[in-house]
Amino acid sequence: MIKNKILNFINSDKDTPLLAGLICGLYPLLYFYSNYFFSKNSLEQFASFFLLFIGVSVLCFTVSYFIFNRVPALKKYKKHLLFVLIIIVVATFLSQIIYFKLMKKALVLIYILAFLLSFKFYKSYKKLLVLVVLMCVFPFCKIVISLYDSFKPLSWQEQPDAIANVELKKTPNIYLIQPDGYVSKEVLSKAPYNSESEIYNWLETEGFKVYPDFRSNYPATLTSNASMFSMKHHYFGEYIFPSLEMLNARDVISGENPVISILDKNNYNTFLVVENEYFQHNNSDQKYDYRNISLKEIPLFSHGGNVEKDVLVDVKEMMKVDASNPKFFFVEKLMPHHVILYDDITDVEIEREWYLSRIKEANLWLKKTINHIAIQDPDAIVIVIADHGGMLGLDNFTEKYNSIQNMNSIFSSLLAIKWNGNLEEDYDAKLKSNVNLFRVLFSVLSEDKTYLNNLEEDESYYLDNKNGIFRKPQQAIKSNGDYNLIKEGN
Repeated sequence: MIKNKILNFINSDKDTPLLAGLICGLYPLLYFYSNYFFSKNSLEQFASFFLLFIGVSVLCFTVSYFIFNRVPALKKYKKHLLFVLIIIVVATFLSQIIYFKLMKKALVLIYILAFLLSFKFYKSYKKLLVLVVLMCVFPFCKIVISLYDSFKPLSWQEQPDAIANVELKKTPNIYLIQPDGYVSKEVLSKAPYNSESEIYNWLETEGFKVYPDFRSNYPATLTSNASMFSMKHHYFGEYIFPSLEMLNARDVISGENPVISILDKNNYNTFLVVENEYFQHNNSDQKYDYRNISLKEIPLFSHGGNVEKDVLVDVKEMMKVDASNPKFFFVEKLMPHHVILYDDITDVEIEREWYLSRIKEANLWLKKTINHIAIQDPDAIVIVIADHGGMLGLDNFTEKYNSIQNMNSIFSSLLAIKWNGNLEEDYDAKLKSNVNLFRVLFSVLSEDKTYLNNLEEDESYYLDNKNGIFRKPQQAIKSNGDYNLIKEGN
């Protein structure tokens, strides 16, 4: 039945410009969302992309066909037009989707090729349309799965005690400063880093407590921060296709999460100060009271680097906000960042030099930021915590977790806290990983040690790639600090 309908469609002499426009807009739309659903899943964004892909494609086909059909000299080339438009519309949209820009030289070649091919294959334009429809099947299935996952309740955020209603007896201003990818002192001194940084000793002289052998629980910014701001492990969300680009992670970090909820209940004003729109480019429901990047600034095809801000300048400006309530700042800076991991093997020594140069830049920025806070807000608690390690020594994202050196490079992270007299003895004795940071902080500020009875396990997890798309969370580091090594070949 379906086969006959397809054959009747192909063999019919009736042209279908409207249908062609719909199909040629639908495939890029599905392709886009099958790859970027995690970061572009708001209804407002969907409406915009629908109008862009479907609307522009339909308009292009119908208007062009109308003109060709009305101009006698062009009328005999109507089918040529449809053949060419199918190729150039799909190619143009895919260029923007894949590269976030129009690859002009490549597109010109495709346009010329489409024009030349049309003279021989113009009668087959409907076969080309059928092919595009078949290409829609796989991305459509991926989107259905992502939609199913997106409606799952975030039950992993539920707390095992009443910490969600904690009443803080002390309410100092709090600055959480996150230098991206800054490893701990112990790991920086060993291979493959083999270096030193002045920042650890400098922080101690400034009244910070530097925590040795601290580590993140997850290997990427989104997954690490999602667990930290939830004070719970998520194990990559238990989705059908778990990813480092974790579904709902942005909604947790810049939107609703237990930490912001607790701070709100204790009358804190909250501030999000970031270098770019990476945490926000899915237009999630923003819960911070003040943000240095508004959703209106974020372009439609944002990929986490289109909006750039001077973080220190914005911190200084937001510190001037006149508020009688205590303040909480989440300040994120992409320094020193992690090495760039692609599928091709790169030179570790070149990456090492790049990373160490970024360490120097990060140190300078940290000193300026911390010194400004110390002058303007001397009684504040200041937390310097990295999201994960620098990943130096890894060749690519599928590198197996088969060495202690690799795991330390991925998970080891800097933590230093200037408690400013708020810390009581032993409250932070078991602070070993990001996931427990805020539970310890709220225990200190509430002067209630019972909240420490429900600390999460200090385990670190990664995604096992050996089963292809069916990746599963695997434990890399045990709670006691032992390594769960993977044997080569597994």
